[in-house]
Amino acid sequence: MSEKTSSPTSFFHKINRFLHTPMGMGLGAVLFSVCITGGVYLITSRHFMLLAANILQNPTMLLLNILPVFLFLLLVLFLSGRFLFATALTAEIFLFFAIADRVKTAMRQEPLLPTDLTLAKEAASIFKTFPLSTILLIGVMLVFFLLVLILTLCLPKQKLPLGKARLAGLLAVLLCGFGANHIFYADKARYNGYPTIENPYFLVNQYNSKGMIYSFLHQFNITKLKAPEGYSPALYAQLEGEPTLSANGKYPHIIMIMGEAFSDLSENPHLDFTDYRNPLENFNGLCADENAVSGHIVVAHFGGGTSDTEYDVLTGCSSRYLDNPLPSYNFIHRAHDALPRRLGKIGYDTLFLHPGYAWFYNRQNVYPYLGFETCYFLEDSFDLAKQGYGGYINETAAMDKIIETLDTHIKEKDTPLFSFTVTIQNHGPYEKKYGSLPENFATDVPLSDTERDLLTQYFKGVSDGDEQLGRLWDYAAASDDPIVLVYFGDHLPGFSNGMDFFDLLDYPIDANGTPEEQLAVYETPYLIWQNDSAKALCDIQQRAQTAALPENGLISSQFLGALLTELLGMEGLSPLFDANNALRKELPVCANSVYVDKNGNYRTEISEAQQKTIDTLKGWQYYKLFDERIS
Repeated sequence: MSEKTSSPTSFFHKINRFLHTPMGMGLGAVLFSVCITGGVYLITSRHFMLLAANILQNPTMLLLNILPVFLFLLLVLFLSGRFLFATALTAEIFLFFAIADRVKTAMRQEPLLPTDLTLAKEAASIFKTFPLSTILLIGVMLVFFLLVLILTLCLPKQKLPLGKARLAGLLAVLLCGFGANHIFYADKARYNGYPTIENPYFLVNQYNSKGMIYSFLHQFNITKLKAPEGYSPALYAQLEGEPTLSANGKYPHIIMIMGEAFSDLSENPHLDFTDYRNPLENFNGLCADENAVSGHIVVAHFGGGTSDTEYDVLTGCSSRYLDNPLPSYNFIHRAHDALPRRLGKIGYDTLFLHPGYAWFYNRQNVYPYLGFETCYFLEDSFDLAKQGYGGYINETAAMDKIIETLDTHIKEKDTPLFSFTVTIQNHGPYEKKYGSLPENFATDVPLSDTERDLLTQYFKGVSDGDEQLGRLWDYAAASDDPIVLVYFGDHLPGFSNGMDFFDLLDYPIDANGTPEEQLAVYETPYLIWQNDSAKALCDIQQRAQTAALPENGLISSQFLGALLTELLGMEGLSPLFDANNALRKELPVCANSVYVDKNGNYRTEISEAQQKTIDTLKGWQYYKLFDERIS
């Protein structure tokens, strides 16, 4: 009689049957949860050895990363009745989030946040601009994940029977998940009590030190905005007031432009543009003009967060004060008393222009709330097929619209115009963004072909924007009408190689470095320039002396709009803007953990009186967002 042999198929059947027994489910769920969590750590962590030491000292931190995986696996198991399917789906979801976190951290120096799930449409739009090789790689990965799930459904039909035990398990998992979230993941004191590797104010370090899964769920729990301690709506209602300026006064046209990823990274001793066009030729020329005031603003984000910079400048509020991962525009659901609305009260026509989709950051609703009477977006004013470059509407088309609307307004109306534009051409990613380009800079630093091309592509976009700024400069300089130009960047570019360029080219930028190096991560240049006709109304250079601008020209982004009003002699336009100008003269930079005082000293602590002023502004912001009612 022949001896029976055990085939691989029969062995697999036995394992599969064991995994559907109570003991097998428990052991398997624990084992696979640990493995999946380990995979997430391997993908997301930069300092694995330091992290391992951190975990050994704080083992509960590891458990808080494993527990969500374990509970989710059991949830899918009790819903589907199939262990292998539940394991595969759990692994794919958590590993996909880990990869997304790794990519976002590399490009924007910001980890994956729960709020990113609400920006799926925006992410899909940006995804279209990725290099074809990256799109194909992601496509192959998704197809592979799908095939694995199908395979688990086609394998041996071992399945948990639907009955009271399975329903009880499902209920138990839901209750445990709800309880764990309330007790552990929503606990700020517990989360902040765990040590952070390097600078604790850099959110990427929080994720690297405490684990992406634990950190992601903690962020999910702190997205609800709470009123500041001691907040009283009545107090801020008393602080508000109508503009004290004349509605029939003579005011200049204001053309404000925020350039996508605009920076002065080209101003580096290791970069030479002697034989090439300087990407900042016109910008630097305007800054050097006797009719200009310039410097840098400290924005809220690196490599992204465009709408928060818009919010800071236009509202006089600080998105940093929100202490919330949601974009600031998520909190604007009604008429808001911002700069365009205030200018409208003294006779300005207000216009917003963005050659991007209207739904992006919900701008189609937010900008009318801010007081803009007319809005132009990609859908109604541009043609991506004809005017696209690098995946977005080009700088030339955007400037055509800026000059066209200004010229038409001057010819047809006697009122001043406030025009605000957000450009988009130089949005990342930058890999082969503009196709094959000739070199546009020289350097004494050895760069790989990929690194050299990334900078070439980025500087091409900056140069294109600068050329169009030159067009506007020529138009305004030749005009007999008073015109003021404001130009600034929304954030530094996020490159696919993360912060490597900044190290390679010796930029004094480091999120974990000195206070100066930490702020440099968020600094972008700004410029305020007026033509001779505007100078006859109010000389901003003379006004800059009393505005007490710091020698280094560094201010927080929420002060830029208020500074503009002071330079134009518009004190009394807005009580909030006047309060901002007063604080700016004491603390030109207020960035939560780092401050710069009027003498240029970088500090991590401020006086009790200064903190009280900041607390007042935090409460004022909350009042404007949630309690102020504007007819």
